[in-house]
Amino acid sequence: MSGPHSHRTQAGVRHSAWPGWIWAVPIAAFGVAGWLGVRALVHDGATVTVTFDNAYGMKPDDTIVTLRGVKVGALSGIALANDGRHVEAKLKIDRAEKQYLRSGTKFFLRGAQMDLSDPSSMKALLAGPEIVMEPGPGKPADHFDGDDARPALAPQHGPIVTYAVRFEGAAGELKNGADVELRGFHVGTVTGVRLNYDAGTGALSTPVQIALDPTQLGIVGAPPPANGDWRPLVDSMFEHLIAEGLRARLSQDPPLVGARKVDLDFVAGASKATLAADNGVPVIPSVASADIDSITAKANDVMKKIDALPIKETGDEVRSIAARVNALSSSPQIRDSLTHIDRSVAQIDRTLQQVSPQIGPLVAQLRDTANQADRTVAAANRTLGADATSQNDLPATLRELTDTARSVRALADYLDRHPEALVRGKREENP
Repeated sequence: MSGPHSHRTQAGVRHSAWPGWIWAVPIAAFGVAGWLGVRALVHDGATVTVTFDNAYGMKPDDTIVTLRGVKVGALSGIALANDGRHVEAKLKIDRAEKQYLRSGTKFFLRGAQMDLSDPSSMKALLAGPEIVMEPGPGKPADHFDGDDARPALAPQHGPIVTYAVRFEGAAGELKNGADVELRGFHVGTVTGVRLNYDAGTGALSTPVQIALDPTQLGIVGAPPPANGDWRPLVDSMFEHLIAEGLRARLSQDPPLVGARKVDLDFVAGASKATLAADNGVPVIPSVASADIDSITAKANDVMKKIDALPIKETGDEVRSIAARVNALSSSPQIRDSLTHIDRSVAQIDRTLQQVSPQIGPLVAQLRDTANQADRTVAAANRTLGADATSQNDLPATLRELTDTARSVRALADYLDRHPEALVRGKREENP
């Protein structure tokens, strides 16, 4: 075949910078990883180690860390400490709260142990405890000692004023950090409880140290001290209140089963007391607690006093007296005397019944006699007239007759009022 050759189409190869859709997934994954890395660097928190006495049911990722009720971190790990007596908890704290991680910061557990006065402890029985962070001053730190309950007030928490209280009863169940309340308001905590025996006097006591927060005492009418020393102002307050009957007392909330605390309140009829000092620390006077232990102790004292009474001897004497009275009442002489008295009374009643009908005529006759005597005297006076004064004996006779008439009339009146006088005789009348 002859003729021109036909042209063939040839494909050209062009290289592009795009590697292809197959690489889209690795590139996207790399981008996400890079973004997470940058975000982690920007929002990176801090890891701190807190030592507790016990794990108390804490679980990584489930146990949270709170500050003023707001979650600021979580438990990332927990392990037994090298000494075998403690546990070390690793806490992951958010970056925004790293500024509070200083040597004075406190960590404690809320709900580590059941407390009927704290409803959150009931919740912790199922959900586990919560780690609470309380910021404090100092240098940055990453190792802390934690408590299983809210710690006691300390100077780094702000202004405090310390006092001592000496309780007569057992105070061993009062723990550090226990509440101190003034008329139901939380004003401080217990900072120390110890046993004290005075070898000189032989006295055994349990002095308790408490720390009060002056800002919670509600002091008005006086400005806060410029130098930060609240002692004079708070001492003056308690000197006045103690003179009015303020006393410290151990109590439980709820009663019998709740945690022990120190209650400051007024006691009616409290003996006179002052704000004394012991080793330079003012002592607030106390009274016996009103819990079941105190009530039981008082009941035991009452029972001891009752046991000391001569009850058996008194009962024997009463039975002996009763036997003598019984023997006396059954004596023949007593029965004869009572029979004789009954007969005498019956005889008197019969005599009165016989005499009573005759009293009326007798009284009328006496009054008639008195009237006749009066008429006789009047007639004699008319007859004698003026010559009566010349007779020596006759006027005297008439006077005696007049007195006789008066006496007879008086006798008639008395018998009319007291007819029984004919039997019993005349009795003395009250004026």
